[in-house]
Amino acid sequence: MIREKKKVFAGRNVVIVFAAIVSIIGCGKKENRTDVFRLNIASGLNSLDPAQMGSIAAHEIGMQIYDGLVKLDERGNIAPALAKRWEIEDSGKTLRFFLRSGVKFQSNDCFPGDTGRIVTAGDCKYSFERICDPRTKSTGWWLFHSTVVGADDFHDAIERGETKTGVRGFEAPDDTTFVVRLTRSFAPFLSMLAMPYCYVVPHEAVEKYSENFFQHPVGTGAFVLDHWTPDVELVLKRNPFYWDTASQGNIETINVSFVNDTKTEFLEFTNGELDEVSAIAQGFENAVFDESGNLQGDYKKYTSLSLPALTSEYYGILLDTTEDAAKSSPLATNVKLRQALNYAIDRDAIIRYVLRGQAVAAKGVLPPGVRGYDSSRSAYTYDPAKAKELLAEAGFPDGKGLPPLTLELGPSEQTASVAEAVQQQLKQAGIQLELRQVDFPQHLAMVREGKVPLWRTQWVADYCDAENFLALFYSKNFSPAGPNTTHFTSAAFDALYEECLNASLPDAQRTLAYSTMDSLVVASAPWIFLYYPKTVRLLQPGIGRFTVDPLGYFPIAGIVKR
Repeated sequence: MIREKKKVFAGRNVVIVFAAIVSIIGCGKKENRTDVFRLNIASGLNSLDPAQMGSIAAHEIGMQIYDGLVKLDERGNIAPALAKRWEIEDSGKTLRFFLRSGVKFQSNDCFPGDTGRIVTAGDCKYSFERICDPRTKSTGWWLFHSTVVGADDFHDAIERGETKTGVRGFEAPDDTTFVVRLTRSFAPFLSMLAMPYCYVVPHEAVEKYSENFFQHPVGTGAFVLDHWTPDVELVLKRNPFYWDTASQGNIETINVSFVNDTKTEFLEFTNGELDEVSAIAQGFENAVFDESGNLQGDYKKYTSLSLPALTSEYYGILLDTTEDAAKSSPLATNVKLRQALNYAIDRDAIIRYVLRGQAVAAKGVLPPGVRGYDSSRSAYTYDPAKAKELLAEAGFPDGKGLPPLTLELGPSEQTASVAEAVQQQLKQAGIQLELRQVDFPQHLAMVREGKVPLWRTQWVADYCDAENFLALFYSKNFSPAGPNTTHFTSAAFDALYEECLNASLPDAQRTLAYSTMDSLVVASAPWIFLYYPKTVRLLQPGIGRFTVDPLGYFPIAGIVKR
């Protein structure tokens, strides 16, 4: 998924001003109860219906309310949730899930007597078919489209106004067995089932609340919605009948605010009114972190939790000379020029001085945390001599004869700060880089339509599998229909990619194939590889058992607050 980063940086004066504000408002500090966890969601929240859970905010709250068949653990592995175990059959085309016994939906007046009820395999079938039903308008339809047997027939028949009894590929032979049949073996499918679209819901709640179900969520998770005033406040209470009693902490209530100004949010955190914050506001980054990313000064009293996100930050290059934007671009056909640009960038300096240690230098497409990432790879380390050598071999000694390159980027100040650093580094190699900022929706549309020869963006994983990144280079995924915006093509890459879709491929072979595909892309350099941002959380003192999965989400059920 392509997203625009929101973090920004500013100068020392802003830090001083806001530090003064912190001291002024400190006397208004609210009571800090040990059984209440307080967080803010600056981006707002539009829906708590899993069928529409495409946003970060919806996922953060949804994972407290719902469960899926499987989930991600903190190492990025697929772990049991509602399904206690599963079997993969028929060379990966059939997945058979065995549900836990006795798990109940949360108490809600959609059930007789407001007592909840036991979850069955029929609920899994119902929940997944909702995603395939065009009347639901689910943003997660792509998970099952063309992948699950009968999903397209079901979807298209309903669109035509016909009656369909269900999706053939979703079966519930008994109350505790749920079967998914795929049109082909697709190894990442199990990882995809950990996404919020696949949370299990009861039909009673959907039928009772109808189009307002998004405000009345009912799941099996550790917390139950108490009340929600959009853009003001949301409160969750502990579910007393939650099935996973072994992982419980001491949090009874979650209070969520929706302050959309990151400065105010950060000030509330430093004033002790929030227990966690992830967006370090403009002007505070340099005060909070030293160049290595460690907390410094007064901020040492907090706990910093940091790990590389499943995100790759890069500058993309359009290689397809049938597109007008690439016809006059020297980058499109000159691999040595693309490699020269990669060697001319000092990623470590950018991470130290611009990002304050909150990133890891990119070694390729795949970030740490996914199968196939190679920490020993030394591709495109900063090497000015190598950059000049390749520039000469490309036909532009010391940059002579090379026209200025234009990099298009979105409006983020952090994006601009990084681009300005890159601009200065390339200038030292004789390469002139001009910057053009446009609104992100326009920027993204132009990239997908092949109207930009060189652009900045990032790819944020939808699910924890290397395939989600490598799909950006599969030749059958050309944009705008697919995510291959560079129009990279390699027969060797395609053959490996298709081989890896087979779920029966041994793990060692898959890991080697993923790493080899990454190397093929690195050699061709359709990207200027930058860095992998880190997921950073600041926590108040006294908060323990706080864990974050590789996608940056955290379950609150297990937190202990003292």
